[in-house]
Amino acid sequence: MLVIRNLLQLSRPLHWVICILIFINYTNSYAITFPKDTVIEISNRKVYIALPDRNEKVNEAPFSVLMAIHGNGRNAMSYASENDQSVPFYVHQKNMAIDNGYLFVVLSNGNETWGTDQGLENLMKVYRYISSNYRVKEKWVLWGTSAGGLQMFRMIAEYPEKIDRVIGTFSVYDLEQAYSQRKSSNFIWQSKEDFDDINPANFPEKLINVPMLIFHGKKDQAVPYKNHSLKLKREVNALGGAVKLKLVEGGHSTSNWKVYNNPLIKAFLTE
Repeated sequence: MLVIRNLLQLSRPLHWVICILIFINYTNSYAITFPKDTVIEISNRKVYIALPDRNEKVNEAPFSVLMAIHGNGRNAMSYASENDQSVPFYVHQKNMAIDNGYLFVVLSNGNETWGTDQGLENLMKVYRYISSNYRVKEKWVLWGTSAGGLQMFRMIAEYPEKIDRVIGTFSVYDLEQAYSQRKSSNFIWQSKEDFDDINPANFPEKLINVPMLIFHGKKDQAVPYKNHSLKLKREVNALGGAVKLKLVEGGHSTSNWKVYNNPLIKAFLTE
């Protein structure tokens, strides 16, 4: 301290240099601790964020991010533990993410999860918020379930530089086929002409550069695997893509835990 005091008396510019060096040394050892579970609102939509068990130091590697995209009738709180909207099937996805060191985030996208432009913009607002407020990697992992697969595939096609890899759980790939099963006055899409240019099945060539791990039940009647996951694999891989499809027993249900091959998912997330 005596040496520092003498140096400070010599020169005011030197004083500032020393202060900066002391500050840098301090921040390098200072851990920024974020709340482990956070619920915020972006554009009046809930966003649930969960962090792995680690502190983020300023000089530490940035977080890998896994963003889940929910299916029809679900929301961000379906993935959060111990609340009245928790769904164990979805909580498991969050746990798989944080247990493997990922920052986990999910948006309540309502019916916009069915591939709409507004739904895609909502997801990109979340991407920009997380990127601005946390130290994270630029390329994310996506996990799209059921109707959420549509936004997952749109993000690959329109923002390939932001997507590292994806996991799909009985994901919708062919919106025209899904529309043919669901069309009604209550469905968000009222005409197939409205979604023709955003239907992932119409642009498999845009999906070839992102590795995919897809799980689908062979008895799924809501999203038949032959019309969606199998079609995805055949069309994308024929063009040079990397779709791994794991067919399992059971159907389209949050009680069908056979769609979770934990060792395979862990290997995919950490490779």
